[in-house]
Amino acid sequence: MSRLRSRPALTAIGLLALAGVSVPAPAGATTLTCSSSTPVSQRPVIHAGDGGTCVALAERLLKQAFFYDGPTTGYWNGDAVDGMSRFQQSYRLLRRDGSVPTASWQVLEKVNAPFDQFKCGNASSNKVLLVFDDTPTSTTSYRALIDAARDGGYGIGVAPNGSVVRAGLADVAAARARGLLVVDHAYDHYDLTTLSSDKIRWEITQPDIGSNYLRPPYGSTNSTVLSIMAQQGKRNCLWDIDPRDWARSSLPLEVPDFRISPREAADYIIRNARGGSSVVVHMQHMGTNASLLRYIDLGLRDRGLSLCKKWGRATNANMPNAYCI
Repeated sequence: MSRLRSRPALTAIGLLALAGVSVPAPAGATTLTCSSSTPVSQRPVIHAGDGGTCVALAERLLKQAFFYDGPTTGYWNGDAVDGMSRFQQSYRLLRRDGSVPTASWQVLEKVNAPFDQFKCGNASSNKVLLVFDDTPTSTTSYRALIDAARDGGYGIGVAPNGSVVRAGLADVAAARARGLLVVDHAYDHYDLTTLSSDKIRWEITQPDIGSNYLRPPYGSTNSTVLSIMAQQGKRNCLWDIDPRDWARSSLPLEVPDFRISPREAADYIIRNARGGSSVVVHMQHMGTNASLLRYIDLGLRDRGLSLCKKWGRATNANMPNAYCI
């Protein structure tokens, strides 16, 4: 690793790039050399106009995270500065000027780690991700849930069916605008393993949700489903904690339709979630009581955990391998 010349950081560059102003390479631009095997702590800070193999590596990582769509030839241009600034805003990094200090290198590597289907984008060690599936009971209930997440700073996921979005019950643009994770739950709520290949492809490519995170209904997959998902660039977004908020309770036995209450489901999450857990819940069940987000977060904090944090800006349609870090 080498840095030929040093210069002070140009903190105005990120603002100029975000404003659409073309930024020429500064006179102090440097050539930076490193590789993916170079420890993050030893990688140099990248500034606008810098070049070299280290810059090409950062461009590739930023592109894989869907924050940059330019060339990866090793020149930190205005588009790269803009993409990095948005990346830094999303993950709430302290430095958001589009340069690449050590903290940004660390997060770039973390969000490009292999996707864990049972974590559904939760790459943290001390946070819990709730993903609410299916159908809200009303637009009012849905808005209450995503507003409570925004107001509390909680990073939750919503996974409605495409038919629900098309019917106007769930607004995925509003969820994204609040920094929340949006997961495709197929158009209908069919078991995809029972469908033809053409029907599977149709179910997961409708434009209503437009996410590269897909939660197959019932979590049901087979080799055909997984192959078609991979062809469409979909990540299989499952869970490792299930409070069964939809299930009938065993008590009282004389009331056959008695169901687990949202509060009981919340208590289960508080007791059983682990750092890095992804929890499956449902908009029409636990999602009917938006105040439970704060209740769960406080309960988790008693165990040294917390709910995920929402992004510091709107989330993308194509998401990196990690939403929560």
